[in-house]
Amino acid sequence: MPIEQFQGNTFVAFMDIAGFKSMMGDGQRAPLALDAFYNAGYSVLRAHRTDTALVDGFFISDCGVLFVRGEQESATARLASICQIIREIHQRTFERAVQLTTSLAWGEFSYHERIEFPGIEKNPIYGNAYVAAFADNEGSSPRLYPSECRLRRDGLPQDVVDFCIARHGQVAERMRESSRHFYYEWMRA
Repeated sequence: MPIEQFQGNTFVAFMDIAGFKSMMGDGQRAPLALDAFYNAGYSVLRAHRTDTALVDGFFISDCGVLFVRGEQESATARLASICQIIREIHQRTFERAVQLTTSLAWGEFSYHERIEFPGIEKNPIYGNAYVAAFADNEGSSPRLYPSECRLRRDGLPQDVVDFCIARHGQVAERMRESSRHFYYEWMRA
């Protein structure tokens, strides 16, 4: 099913398979890891198609980009929605011995379906939230450990900061904070 166009402020998650480059070296683990990641991603997103704060996403190689719709919903409700999806994808891949890293950022994001014909598909994505999530996942300090998920504090709406600090509710109670991030500890009971 094609992804509808989107433009606005939202949460964007950039996820990838931890250690994928080394998996490619033996020729066996990489395809199994991709299968686990894609199956988890597609099935979780499909199962949540009726959520009020809908999360859309796409997967390329060992990476996934998720973003949350539901502009009529509060930023905290949208954070809870995307964190639920992230938790389920992480859990399902972990059950198949695949660990992910995920960075979340808030800000402007744009997705547009442009050109599609046999052999090529062009879907531009851009915005500071996508760039921030990608950069945080790929090279920020401290480096993400396998299975970690973190939310950049830069540019967050104040109600989201207050929500994460208060630690009330299924998502916020799993947050811990540092000076630059909130860490979503999805695996905690």
